[in-house]
Amino acid sequence: MGDHAGPRRVPASRCGGCAGRCRDQARRRTGGAAGGAPGRGRGRCHALPSVNVRTNVRTAHFSGGTVESGARRQKPTYDAFISYNTKDGAVVHRLAEMLHEEGFHVFLDDWSLVAGEPWHERQNEALANSPCCLAMWGPHGLGPWHNEEVRLAVEARVSGRSMRVIPVLLPNSPDAALEHPDFLDRYTYCDFRDGLDQPRSFTRLCAGIRGEAPGPPEPRAATPPGGSTDAAYRSEFNTPAKGWRRSSVVTAARAAATPGGPPVVLCGLPGIGKTHALCDTADDLRAGRTVLALSAGGTVAAEPRFLVDGVNDWLDRAFDRGLAGEDLYPRDWPDALAALLACVADEPLLVLLDNLGTDRVGRTILSAFAGLRDCLVLATAQEHFADTTDVLHVVVPPMSHAEGTDFIAHVARSTNLPVDPAELARQLPGDVLSHPLALRTFLAHTAYVPAPLLIRPDLPSDVLSARKLVATAVARLPAVHRKALAYAAVLDRVPLADLLSAGMALPPWFTASLTDLGPRCLVVQVAGGIEVPQLVTQALDDVDPSARRSALHDIFAELADLAAEAENEALGALAGVLAPVALVSVETDEWRALRDAVPDRLLDRLNSRGFWKEYVLLTKAVIEAVDGLGDDADRVRLRVRLSRKIAQLGDTRSAWQLARECESIPGALDSPGLRAELAGQRAFLSYLQEDDRSTLHELGVCVDLRTRTGDAAGLLIAHKLEGNVHLRRGRYQEAAEAYRTALAVGGETADARHRLDTEASLGMCEARLGSPSSAMRRLKGAVDEMRALSLTIDLPRALHGLALVYERLGLPARALEAVRQAAATPARDPAVRKAVDRMLWRLENLRPVTRFAVDEGKAEGDPRC
Repeated sequence: MGDHAGPRRVPASRCGGCAGRCRDQARRRTGGAAGGAPGRGRGRCHALPSVNVRTNVRTAHFSGGTVESGARRQKPTYDAFISYNTKDGAVVHRLAEMLHEEGFHVFLDDWSLVAGEPWHERQNEALANSPCCLAMWGPHGLGPWHNEEVRLAVEARVSGRSMRVIPVLLPNSPDAALEHPDFLDRYTYCDFRDGLDQPRSFTRLCAGIRGEAPGPPEPRAATPPGGSTDAAYRSEFNTPAKGWRRSSVVTAARAAATPGGPPVVLCGLPGIGKTHALCDTADDLRAGRTVLALSAGGTVAAEPRFLVDGVNDWLDRAFDRGLAGEDLYPRDWPDALAALLACVADEPLLVLLDNLGTDRVGRTILSAFAGLRDCLVLATAQEHFADTTDVLHVVVPPMSHAEGTDFIAHVARSTNLPVDPAELARQLPGDVLSHPLALRTFLAHTAYVPAPLLIRPDLPSDVLSARKLVATAVARLPAVHRKALAYAAVLDRVPLADLLSAGMALPPWFTASLTDLGPRCLVVQVAGGIEVPQLVTQALDDVDPSARRSALHDIFAELADLAAEAENEALGALAGVLAPVALVSVETDEWRALRDAVPDRLLDRLNSRGFWKEYVLLTKAVIEAVDGLGDDADRVRLRVRLSRKIAQLGDTRSAWQLARECESIPGALDSPGLRAELAGQRAFLSYLQEDDRSTLHELGVCVDLRTRTGDAAGLLIAHKLEGNVHLRRGRYQEAAEAYRTALAVGGETADARHRLDTEASLGMCEARLGSPSSAMRRLKGAVDEMRALSLTIDLPRALHGLALVYERLGLPARALEAVRQAAATPARDPAVRKAVDRMLWRLENLRPVTRFAVDEGKAEGDPRC
């Protein structure tokens, strides 16, 4: 259950004839702490003197580890609709939580109504989609809308609909409730007047929701002398009941455990919550079983005879079958343990072994219990059991961001902490948020000190001590394994298929070390790659601050060599590897290594070949690098690059922000070259916004500055953009002159992509000006050269222009072939794609024409530089 909203204020203008419902709704609050539902199964636990345990093995509805909210359903279908007086909200919420833990999906307005939606319609819809209505009667009687809801439910029942109306008498309800003629005379009620802890009444209520009779009471198991009704294994393991539950882990462990089957071992890093998950799983499995709970670490790991003594004491208490010392101690401890377990070979058992070692002793202990016919064996360990095929491992990973937020919300509710779970989760370091012990320790401090003061400048020392448990595990690794861990941290979540496609060969020692790091839960295989939890990465940095930096330099060196020779397909895979590695370099402040690994020529190749996602990610990373290095010229140029690309991708607002950001960089306006870059970018952004006047003005400034600096490549781009402005206006003569000027100043040494795009634009102008043969030769030459250089980014536009020229020359077959080739090539400009699709449909379905279609010709005037 998530955080409940505060009071809802409903404007009087929306009340209608609500008879006070708005005021009632505004006063409704969340009530009470989470309560436990009385269960139906019973068993005995003998970790301490034998006890009777009431169990509840039903689970709530879960989706991906979180409670599925009714607010997310398109048409809510509930097991029960709860109608109540808001003044009785606290006790109603506790009863609703009990039903929720029992597995029922109930409608409670504070849980189910979505902020911003009309509450009255949603409540009516929920009532209509519920098979029963729970009419709560408490000390404050019926409220105005409470009474109306009950009346509607009764009318639905009378009208023939299968609606069950179940009166529920809450604690401290007055005896006058039994005299209410319209409420209780006709329906069997559930009586909680003596408190919610009424197992028979709760069983009746659950059965009523299901539409069943409650049946006779279940027989009560005898309580052994000196027994108690608490789960004694929680005391043995110092794990409180009603704690936060790792639902995904418990579900996996519960599904893996089978009577007489292989032991289930919950493994994970120190302090990650393995013991809590063990006890939560035991809560679900203990019904009808005698429980043996043993701590297998510490002195037991050092001397297994202590475990033998513990099992013998348990046998004596639980079954009166303990062995005398003279029958027990002459044997070796494995034989003594086997002799003890033979006494309960046919008993239904649940064995819990916490902190079990994975050495020979631990394997022997597991094997002994696994041989029992009707025994469930659950254990915790810090790593996998190696060379053991008859053990099922369930990994307890670090908490995700969502789990950490939910953990904070649970602790805040149960201890009334003044924290905002979502905001605190955003502020906390990721390794603390993912580590239950460190997070719980931090939250204990927030009862006395505001959370922001605990985060900055340094975390409390005991929080860091909890985190150091993982650092200790990392420090004990062999040096080669720490080196491999650093490699894995740099390649975190990089798909191995991309590594292989890029041609990167992983060192043999890295692959060999993974066979040890995986069982230790220090790395996890996910989605075809390797993930290193942030908790482990932080521990590695604490233990060996230079490890990740060294691995980063090695990987960058190999990637740089591969990038220099990568062809188009390998370049895409290489970009997919470089982008996440670049983020690691940003995190570790390795600015120079990143700048050297991602030169401008690599960015140009990614851009010209259409790898724009990787281009944007790498450009952003390199911008952070040059900011750190303090290179003002690169700071401006790279921001102009990024501004141009994100503008081409449609985000002109962010592009303008980047352009203005450039102007605030010291020295940006001092250099003519940088001023020319900024003027050219302002011209381009104005062109995209179809502000031709501003475009031509900025181009004038840009051309003047580039002429002074002798920047031929920049002049080609500026004159090309000038031609695009005229082409869009239909001024083909002026456009052709601008394009010829661009080609003349750029020369053969100009950037091939911009030169060929300019050639294609000039060819389209020549076709419009009455020279289709010249246009055909120019466009065909541009297309052939684009293909030879793998410059497919502008190829669809050039092919579309060539198809139009072929059609004008009366060559419909060639026109159709060219436009089909254009359609088969990805186009970056949606306008070009639409023009190509329209022409392809026309040529395939209609008679060919010998002139440019007006709507298709519009695509020519909108090239993207």
